[in-house]
Amino acid sequence: MKILASRRLGAPTLAAATLFLSGCCSCSAFVPPSSSSLSSGADALRRSFGGRSELSASAVGGGDFSSPDSSSSSSSSSSSSSSSSSSDAGMNSEDGADDYFPPPLTSVQRATRAVEFYKRVLPVLAAYKAKEVELDLRGRVPLGLAAISPEEELAAWTELDEWGSTRIAETIEDMKGYYVKTGQVVSTRADLFPEAYTEKLTRLQDGIEWMPFELVERVVRRELLDGAELSELFATFDEEPLGSASIAQVHKATLLDGRVVAVKLQRPNVEPKLLGDIANLKRISRALAESLPVDYYAVFCELGDALERELDFLAEAQAMRKIDLAISHDNDGRPADRPVAVPLPAGELVSKRVLVMDFVEGVPLNRLKERMRERGIEPGSPEARIAGRRILDSLASAFGRMIFGAGFIHGDPHPGNIFIGEGGKVSLIDCGQFKALPRPQRVELAKLVLAVDGYQRASASSSDDDDAATNAAKLEVANLVRSFGVRLEEGREDDDDLACSVALFLFGDSDRTLPGGYSTNELSDDSPIKRVASFPQELVLLGRATVLLKGIAKKLDVPFSLGEKWGDGCRLTVGAASGPQLPLWGKDVSGAGAGAVTAAGGGGSTSGGGGGAAGKVRFGQVASMLKMWGRGKTERFLKRTVENMPSSVRTRLLELVVKREERKDAKRRRGGQVGTDGR
Repeated sequence: MKILASRRLGAPTLAAATLFLSGCCSCSAFVPPSSSSLSSGADALRRSFGGRSELSASAVGGGDFSSPDSSSSSSSSSSSSSSSSSSDAGMNSEDGADDYFPPPLTSVQRATRAVEFYKRVLPVLAAYKAKEVELDLRGRVPLGLAAISPEEELAAWTELDEWGSTRIAETIEDMKGYYVKTGQVVSTRADLFPEAYTEKLTRLQDGIEWMPFELVERVVRRELLDGAELSELFATFDEEPLGSASIAQVHKATLLDGRVVAVKLQRPNVEPKLLGDIANLKRISRALAESLPVDYYAVFCELGDALERELDFLAEAQAMRKIDLAISHDNDGRPADRPVAVPLPAGELVSKRVLVMDFVEGVPLNRLKERMRERGIEPGSPEARIAGRRILDSLASAFGRMIFGAGFIHGDPHPGNIFIGEGGKVSLIDCGQFKALPRPQRVELAKLVLAVDGYQRASASSSDDDDAATNAAKLEVANLVRSFGVRLEEGREDDDDLACSVALFLFGDSDRTLPGGYSTNELSDDSPIKRVASFPQELVLLGRATVLLKGIAKKLDVPFSLGEKWGDGCRLTVGAASGPQLPLWGKDVSGAGAGAVTAAGGGGSTSGGGGGAAGKVRFGQVASMLKMWGRGKTERFLKRTVENMPSSVRTRLLELVVKREERKDAKRRRGGQVGTDGR
């Protein structure tokens, strides 16, 4: 929450949010949670995205990775290794798996962690409440106290933010486990939390201690080589990690056949802490069910399931392949060029705790602005705005295909999991969290997104809120929200404004006014999400992707409309929904690349779809591949041409391109022609 004129209302909300996000509600990536059957209102949508620092040669996987601090001295590195060794106690033994990966925490150990956390964090909440009362009294000036000026009030809150953020950061750093992931979440939400909190917690991204190489080597040898030397598989293996995260660590290596890969290995001893923290949260939320605003027990049950999947690298390897198939096909199953890259496993070099995968060059999105400045590209410049548009278009197209096409979705879309390479090439990494959507849910979601876009167009073309077309569009959205399984709070079940506002909050344009006076501010008491009793996981999962995309658009100052980006794709989904279809990963692709697979529903048979057409090359397939080839050649030619232009000419040309795109955006927002689905 940024410092506003009326900080009195913000202070207790901030402290409560910080407490919930860091402890009682440590839902990794709070806007919205990747949970199923998720009972959650505004609090469930308050989970934002964890951060990932820039990697010197950008690795993949593992969640919330950070590079070792390049400014650290060798003594700092050795200290980090020593600290890591001590924190991973019991890991230096040469025998048994249990020495590396101990059993879950006992009830006593879990209780001890919970008591220690709240003992250190609750005073922060109390301090904010006390400061609110003090400033409220001084604001009324009935007791002879001097009236407080806005400057003095700002200074008081700033001082408290500094103290509170330091205490929260130290607590999380000391206790580690799930609290680290949540601290990384908070560090990315500069729109919700004071600068002191986001700055202090950023060091959780940059300062996560890394495991000593001796331990790394033993784990990899045991998991992949049955105890043999690394040289039996790798030509080189970098001792210094590319990144170190709360769950895993990544090293760059070269296989014996010359392929450059990233090796991701799970931190020993992390699984019992993470699952123990989740067990604590489930126990607390169940005990306080009557006092909490939403059913957090359901949230934490799903989070526990998701976390167990994230700790299984065999499942992640399978998810990588499915996500790659999803983004390489349109929503009706036809092959298409990939809007983003997804690293794939290196053959079968994977175990439950070690994963060898493609190496990805680039910089995480949350460090892109810094990298662009290093190259002389300032925020707001034509180059920056064009790059922002390209990134958004790529991500919108990829998530549109995952959600509405194949129905297999990357479940952890935060800026640290999005890498930007040369020429603005986007890579989506870390597939440890994922979710499958059944076809009926995909169709319903597509209808809802189209209805939201229709409402926005109707309201934009009329200045009268009671316009018949606007009311009809609002009713359509509200009915779809209810039919999808969203339950509004008691007494508001028939509030069409509220139901419509919930959908607009998730899928509408950020700058559009919500009906019924509801607020787009997540922490506001008037947020429509706070009036929701429960909603299904599918809606939450989609909302998480939309909040990511809208957040990136806001940060890059790029106009963005989900309805425009996903409109055509949603229509394809609805149009191809006549009956069940074999999933992309179930088709026979022998003798053809993955990009040659086509789906039923678009007219014609599929490759391997069960008829005599198996193995035959269709004209449509050839035409599609030629189109992809031609588009790639054109893009490369234009890129070389622009790069070779004089700087002044290039800047002027890019300014004209940006203005042209902005005029097209303005026309569409006034109800003009719908654009493509993000490409």
